[in-house]
Amino acid sequence: MLSRIAEAVFWIGRYVERADQTARILDVSLQSITEDATHDVGTTCKDVYSIFGASVEDTSDLTVQRILDRLVTDRQNPSSIAGALQTARENARGAREVLSTEVWESLNTTTLGMPRGVRPSRMHGAFQYAKDRCAVVNGLIDASMTRDEAWLFLRIGQLLERVDMVARILQAHDLEDASDGNVVMLLRSCSAHEAYIRSYRGRVRAARAIEFLLLDSIFPRSAAHCLIELDEALETLAKLHGSSFDRMGTEDPARRIVGRAAASLRYRSLDDIVADFETEMEQLQRVTVAVSRALKSTYFEPST
Repeated sequence: MLSRIAEAVFWIGRYVERADQTARILDVSLQSITEDATHDVGTTCKDVYSIFGASVEDTSDLTVQRILDRLVTDRQNPSSIAGALQTARENARGAREVLSTEVWESLNTTTLGMPRGVRPSRMHGAFQYAKDRCAVVNGLIDASMTRDEAWLFLRIGQLLERVDMVARILQAHDLEDASDGNVVMLLRSCSAHEAYIRSYRGRVRAARAIEFLLLDSIFPRSAAHCLIELDEALETLAKLHGSSFDRMGTEDPARRIVGRAAASLRYRSLDDIVADFETEMEQLQRVTVAVSRALKSTYFEPST
């Protein structure tokens, strides 16, 4: 596979996942503003921007409408829903030969169907559209693509973005607010509320929710699960390339980074992780950046 095509499908996975997760976060966060008059709109808007690392230039940005303009419909912003889908589509255009026709057509339809403008009264429909269409794209990827290099790079991109988003959501979470409503919002932002209830069969608790999102080994959006899947995908990719990496992957820079991050989560107590929670989540985000760089030097822009 050409390195430019490998990089293109990797970013398709990241951007589709980014659009999907952004829609989920905004759907929960912005609905809470419009439905609960007790919410401080300015503070909540700042919290939303902080998740995505977006700057707040002035107080005019601290409105629901402005968030919709910047993080939903702005096609020039790759962190917005429409922008992420647009960028995924442009990458897909250059990697048509490794994508099934169904995946390309679905991604094209999804991108073109995103509205150019969204009002707060209609935002839920836009979020639902994005979530549903991203689910269709991902479903077609799983159902119509062979598990070759293209699928692996796409899967790696999806998993990396998922880890990054979970870390961002948790970093913005107020650990001191252990109210049921705040914890439920956290779980819903990660599409984890129903899965959490099935696992714990009881009242939501802040510590358990954080543990579930970070450490649960079978929930597909937990950080630990994604890191485990990442390691397996990287191992398979190395074998397809005929790499001479040892079984533990210690010669593969991406696998070394992922392995350390997974061990740091799985073999430490939750109390230890929460002790300096913001730094831990910042470090998890740095892991995704480091893995992306390692992939770039190994597969996308190799020196030899």
